[in-house]
Amino acid sequence: MADTDTTKTPAPRTRTWVRVALIVSLALNLLIVGMIGGAVVGHRGGPPRADMGEAAYGPYARALADEDRAALRRAMRAEAPRLRENRMAVRQGFRDLLGALRADPYEPGRVADILAEQEARVRDQGQIWRGLLVTRLETMSPEERAAFADRLERVLRRGPPVRDHRDGPRR
Repeated sequence: MADTDTTKTPAPRTRTWVRVALIVSLALNLLIVGMIGGAVVGHRGGPPRADMGEAAYGPYARALADEDRAALRRAMRAEAPRLRENRMAVRQGFRDLLGALRADPYEPGRVADILAEQEARVRDQGQIWRGLLVTRLETMSPEERAAFADRLERVLRRGPPVRDHRDGPRR
Protein backbone atom coordinates (compact mmCIF):
# COMPACT_ATOMS: atom_id res chain seq x y z
CA MET A 1 0.00 0.00 0.00
CA ALA A 2 1.39 3.38 -0.99
CA ASP A 3 1.94 6.05 1.58
CA THR A 4 -0.39 8.99 0.80
CA ASP A 5 0.31 12.50 1.94
CA THR A 6 -2.77 13.87 3.70
CA THR A 7 -1.40 17.38 4.23
CA LYS A 8 -2.93 20.02 2.02
CA THR A 9 -0.72 22.24 -0.04
CA PRO A 10 -1.28 25.91 0.73
CA ALA A 11 -3.00 28.02 -1.90
CA PRO A 12 -0.54 30.05 -3.95
CA ARG A 13 0.02 33.52 -2.49
CA THR A 14 -0.57 36.63 -4.51
CA ARG A 15 2.73 38.04 -5.55
CA THR A 16 3.78 41.25 -3.89
CA TRP A 17 4.09 43.13 -7.17
CA VAL A 18 0.48 42.27 -8.05
CA ARG A 19 -0.76 43.69 -4.76
CA VAL A 20 1.36 46.82 -5.18
CA ALA A 21 0.08 47.25 -8.75
CA LEU A 22 -3.52 47.01 -7.55
CA ILE A 23 -2.89 49.52 -4.78
CA VAL A 24 -1.17 51.95 -7.14
CA SER A 25 -4.06 51.58 -9.59
CA LEU A 26 -6.56 52.39 -6.86
CA ALA A 27 -4.45 55.33 -5.76
CA LEU A 28 -4.39 56.72 -9.29
CA ASN A 29 -8.15 56.38 -9.53
CA LEU A 30 -8.54 58.26 -6.25
CA LEU A 31 -6.14 60.92 -7.52
CA ILE A 32 -8.30 61.49 -10.57
CA VAL A 33 -11.47 61.73 -8.48
CA GLY A 34 -9.71 64.09 -6.07
CA MET A 35 -8.47 66.28 -8.89
CA ILE A 36 -11.95 66.51 -10.36
CA GLY A 37 -13.43 67.39 -6.99
CA GLY A 38 -10.70 69.93 -6.37
CA ALA A 39 -11.23 71.51 -9.77
CA VAL A 40 -14.92 71.93 -9.06
CA VAL A 41 -14.55 73.89 -5.85
CA GLY A 42 -10.95 75.12 -5.89
CA HIS A 43 -11.23 78.58 -7.38
CA ARG A 44 -7.74 79.53 -6.17
CA GLY A 45 -8.50 83.22 -6.28
CA GLY A 46 -9.41 83.30 -9.97
CA PRO A 47 -12.69 84.39 -11.46
CA PRO A 48 -15.71 82.17 -10.83
CA ARG A 49 -16.04 79.33 -13.27
CA ALA A 50 -18.85 79.33 -15.80
CA ASP A 51 -19.86 75.79 -14.89
CA MET A 52 -19.83 73.55 -11.82
CA GLY A 53 -17.35 71.06 -13.13
CA GLU A 54 -19.33 69.15 -15.70
CA ALA A 55 -16.71 66.43 -15.76
CA ALA A 56 -17.23 65.82 -12.05
CA TYR A 57 -21.01 65.83 -11.96
CA GLY A 58 -21.57 64.88 -15.55
CA PRO A 59 -25.04 64.95 -16.95
CA TYR A 60 -26.62 66.41 -13.81
CA ALA A 61 -24.61 69.62 -13.99
CA ARG A 62 -25.11 69.94 -17.75
CA ALA A 63 -28.89 69.49 -17.40
CA LEU A 64 -29.37 72.17 -14.76
CA ALA A 65 -30.88 75.50 -15.74
CA ASP A 66 -28.49 78.43 -15.39
CA GLU A 67 -30.24 79.73 -12.25
CA ASP A 68 -30.11 76.29 -10.61
CA ARG A 69 -26.44 75.89 -11.51
CA ALA A 70 -25.72 79.32 -10.00
CA ALA A 71 -27.64 78.44 -6.82
CA LEU A 72 -25.71 75.17 -6.45
CA ARG A 73 -22.44 76.98 -7.06
CA ARG A 74 -23.29 79.39 -4.20
CA ALA A 75 -24.21 76.46 -1.97
CA MET A 76 -20.92 74.71 -2.81
CA ARG A 77 -19.03 77.86 -1.87
CA ALA A 78 -20.69 77.74 1.53
CA GLU A 79 -19.20 74.24 1.93
CA ALA A 80 -15.75 75.43 0.81
CA PRO A 81 -13.98 74.93 4.17
CA ARG A 82 -15.08 71.30 4.42
CA LEU A 83 -14.29 70.64 0.76
CA ARG A 84 -10.88 72.28 1.09
CA GLU A 85 -10.11 70.18 4.18
CA ASN A 86 -11.03 67.03 2.24
CA ARG A 87 -8.79 67.99 -0.69
CA MET A 88 -5.87 68.74 1.63
CA ALA A 89 -6.34 65.42 3.44
CA VAL A 90 -6.41 63.50 0.14
CA ARG A 91 -3.20 65.26 -0.97
CA GLN A 92 -1.55 64.40 2.34
CA GLY A 93 -2.76 60.84 1.90
CA PHE A 94 -0.85 60.59 -1.37
CA ARG A 95 2.32 61.78 0.34
CA ASP A 96 1.74 59.22 3.10
CA LEU A 97 1.00 56.52 0.52
CA LEU A 98 4.25 57.17 -1.33
CA GLY A 99 6.16 56.76 1.91
CA ALA A 100 4.27 53.61 2.81
CA LEU A 101 4.87 52.07 -0.61
CA ARG A 102 8.60 52.70 -0.29
CA ALA A 103 8.82 51.49 3.31
CA ASP A 104 10.84 48.42 4.12
CA PRO A 105 9.34 46.37 5.56
CA TYR A 106 6.20 46.98 3.56
CA GLU A 107 3.10 47.35 5.75
CA PRO A 108 -0.03 46.47 3.76
CA GLY A 109 -2.28 47.47 6.66
CA ARG A 110 -0.85 51.00 6.62
CA VAL A 111 -1.46 51.29 2.88
CA ALA A 112 -5.02 50.00 3.28
CA ASP A 113 -5.68 52.56 6.04
CA ILE A 114 -4.39 55.44 3.90
CA LEU A 115 -6.51 54.37 0.93
CA ALA A 116 -9.59 53.98 3.13
CA GLU A 117 -9.14 57.51 4.50
CA GLN A 118 -8.78 58.93 1.00
CA GLU A 119 -11.86 57.05 -0.15
CA ALA A 120 -13.85 58.43 2.78
CA ARG A 121 -12.80 61.99 1.95
CA VAL A 122 -13.73 61.61 -1.72
CA ARG A 123 -17.05 60.00 -0.75
CA ASP A 124 -17.75 62.97 1.54
CA GLN A 125 -17.27 65.34 -1.41
CA GLY A 126 -19.85 63.37 -3.39
CA GLN A 127 -22.27 63.32 -0.46
CA ILE A 128 -22.06 67.11 -0.20
CA TRP A 129 -22.90 67.49 -3.89
CA ARG A 130 -25.72 64.95 -3.71
CA GLY A 131 -27.27 66.65 -0.69
CA LEU A 132 -27.14 70.06 -2.34
CA LEU A 133 -28.63 68.71 -5.56
CA VAL A 134 -31.46 66.92 -3.72
CA THR A 135 -32.21 70.11 -1.78
CA ARG A 136 -32.26 72.14 -5.00
CA LEU A 137 -34.57 69.64 -6.69
CA GLU A 138 -36.96 69.91 -3.72
CA THR A 139 -37.24 73.68 -4.27
CA MET A 140 -38.28 73.23 -7.91
CA SER A 141 -41.88 73.29 -9.00
CA PRO A 142 -43.22 70.17 -10.71
CA GLU A 143 -42.83 71.96 -14.06
CA GLU A 144 -39.20 72.88 -13.32
CA ARG A 145 -38.41 69.30 -12.29
CA ALA A 146 -40.05 68.01 -15.48
CA ALA A 147 -37.96 70.47 -17.54
CA PHE A 148 -34.83 69.28 -15.70
CA ALA A 149 -35.80 65.67 -16.45
CA ASP A 150 -36.24 66.54 -20.14
CA ARG A 151 -32.84 68.24 -20.28
CA LEU A 152 -31.23 65.35 -18.41
CA GLU A 153 -32.74 62.90 -20.87
CA ARG A 154 -31.34 64.91 -23.81
CA VAL A 155 -27.91 65.08 -22.17
CA LEU A 156 -27.94 61.33 -21.54
CA ARG A 157 -28.90 60.62 -25.16
CA ARG A 158 -26.07 62.83 -26.48
CA GLY A 159 -23.45 61.38 -24.19
CA PRO A 160 -20.49 63.22 -22.69
CA PRO A 161 -19.18 66.30 -24.47
CA VAL A 162 -16.12 65.87 -26.64
CA ARG A 163 -13.33 68.01 -25.26
CA ASP A 164 -10.76 69.83 -27.30
CA HIS A 165 -8.18 71.35 -24.97
CA ARG A 166 -7.97 74.45 -27.18
CA ASP A 167 -11.68 75.21 -27.40
CA GLY A 168 -13.22 73.86 -24.20
CA PRO A 169 -16.24 71.56 -24.25
CA ARG A 170 -18.07 70.88 -27.50
CA ARG A 171 -21.56 69.53 -27.58
